[in-house]
Amino acid sequence: MSACGHAVVQPFVFSSPVAGEAAAITEENTMLRADFFIATTVAAGLLAAGAGSEPAAERSSCKSIHADLVETLSTTGCKPGHASCFLGEVDGNHGLRGTTYFKGEASALFPAGAPTFRSYVGDFEYTTARGTLTMREMGLSEPSLNPTPDGGPVNAFQRIVGGTDDFEGATGHLFVSGFNASGHVVTTVHGEICTPRREH
Repeated sequence: MSACGHAVVQPFVFSSPVAGEAAAITEENTMLRADFFIATTVAAGLLAAGAGSEPAAERSSCKSIHADLVETLSTTGCKPGHASCFLGEVDGNHGLRGTTYFKGEASALFPAGAPTFRSYVGDFEYTTARGTLTMREMGLSEPSLNPTPDGGPVNAFQRIVGGTDDFEGATGHLFVSGFNASGHVVTTVHGEICTPRREH
């Protein structure tokens, strides 16, 4: 209050930081921006790494396979250099429908405890409207001299080793089980075929 009883209005003064304070604020803002940039970069890197490490199962489309397979031992219609082969037809799901070809490469007798059985190995081909699947087949069979009406049992494991068209890059396996009656082989097929997911 003034001596005359009137209030004295103090002027409001805008003050700016001194040089040292301004420098500190500028440095603090710079550090905050740098921390934000680093955090953003790290987060983006983690997202990219996560995308790159996507499980193979998620990058492929896998189908459960079920099929009927009938083959006949033949001396005609075989590939050059093959005196005999097994020609067949397969009727299955997910495009596994068409013709088949098998030629054994080697075989061996089982131990003395199973004298009528043989093991064998060779390449097996499925030719379908969707492409060709090449399998490596390893199996065991009892030769068709088996006197039972069904013939001798056949069991085989097939692993995919090549493919064309829709089956290019495919992986997976099939199990084959049935009977061989005098060169007429009737089996069922089940397993899994995985094909790469392609961008459209």
